Amino acid sequence: MVVGRLGMNGPIGKTFVMIGLLCVLSFLPLTLDKGWAQVSTTETSGLPNQEGRTEEPSYPVRKVMVFFRTEGMGSEESTIFYDSLVIFLQGNPYNKRIVEGLPITGPDSLNERASVSFRRACDSWFLVQVKKQADAIEVSYQLYDIPYESYRAEAKYATEFPSARDRSTFFWKPIREALRELPPLPKDPVFTLRGIPGTRVFGLPGGVKELNAKGIATFAAPTPATYTFRAEKLGYEPFEQQVLLKEKGGDILLVQRRGTLLNLDFSLLNGQFPAFYMGFFPIPNTLFLKLGLTSFFSGIGPFLANDAKFEPFVSYPLMTVDLQMGGYLSSSDATVRVYVGAGVFLRVFYSDLRTMLDPVLPFGGYPLIGVEYAPKRGNSVFFEYTPRIILLDTQTKGSVPMESYLQTAFFKDSLISGTSVEELFWLELISFRLGYRVRL
Repeated sequence: MVVGRLGMNGPIGKTFVMIGLLCVLSFLPLTLDKGWAQVSTTETSGLPNQEGRTEEPSYPVRKVMVFFRTEGMGSEESTIFYDSLVIFLQGNPYNKRIVEGLPITGPDSLNERASVSFRRACDSWFLVQVKKQADAIEVSYQLYDIPYESYRAEAKYATEFPSARDRSTFFWKPIREALRELPPLPKDPVFTLRGIPGTRVFGLPGGVKELNAKGIATFAAPTPATYTFRAEKLGYEPFEQQVLLKEKGGDILLVQRRGTLLNLDFSLLNGQFPAFYMGFFPIPNTLFLKLGLTSFFSGIGPFLANDAKFEPFVSYPLMTVDLQMGGYLSSSDATVRVYVGAGVFLRVFYSDLRTMLDPVLPFGGYPLIGVEYAPKRGNSVFFEYTPRIILLDTQTKGSVPMESYLQTAFFKDSLISGTSVEELFWLELISFRLGYRVRL
């Protein structure tokens, strides 16, 4: 091993400028990606509640299913009358929603008509019967209120055969006016979410909810009903929960758990040399700082090398000390998570006599792109790509053969593994880690 002095003049300023630029570029996606704020795609519509605003109970819109029967008419004529009825009813000023019957004629019994209507989320139904006799028309109708189990309107009237204009103006008017007899349903009860301030909740009626400074958000919802919602808060584990909402309202307590604060990485650099990293999360599950150590003292031989002197195990008196900073672009409960960042490192030679910085390639930096796979939201396997830019000490390089510094490269005799850049830097494109990550 050749020992020289570390030259620190000339290229040092340029080195730090380039490393700093790499770090800035690596963090640009963090401010743009949804995963940085842990925003789920479960529900994208709706706006969060304003802080301190209380949700007021609301009257649900009444939905009326229309069944239609005719006597003495052909199918085409029946269709014309039915279409004109539905169109006329849909224009009612009483905030009643009209739903076409399926089937149009409807079942024969009262309970069956109520069942069909209920399956289409309707709370009442009309049965309209039209009987044609020569040039006269007889119309009878019934309006049934399912929640109150009572008929709200029943009547019959007869007129001359209506023209198209009559059907669109006054012929169906008595039936439309009968909608006034449907009283409003009881107001939807109000429920209160309680948890950590700033938590966003998706999947409940009324759009996205955000807990205010007191950790409270309210919403009104039709009941009884079962809802599945998702809660997210930066620094906490996201979770999904199913809740049964009953008629009287009440509180929903969000049981939230803080995200990962520490993790340990056990990996192989380039699939050969063991590395150990400890990570700390200033923002749990999202932003991390890592300190790592890679030892080249005992490693696996380069399994893709085409070398007649290939050895299954290799050893070099070298280690690297790394410092990484980065952040995740995916939610912490995702099975596959992507993260980016940047790192700097020192190359350290050691022997029985002394320990020193590598005199030729002392330190450098790299962007970091990683993917981890965690099928059960726990420990994970990961892959990191870390193309490295290493300072090249030009004052020492002239007296040292570079081949002795390429022994740890993945392809030691290939340009894609390492190449000099303007005699200032050494660019190493093949640099990666495979490993196992333990969450603490």
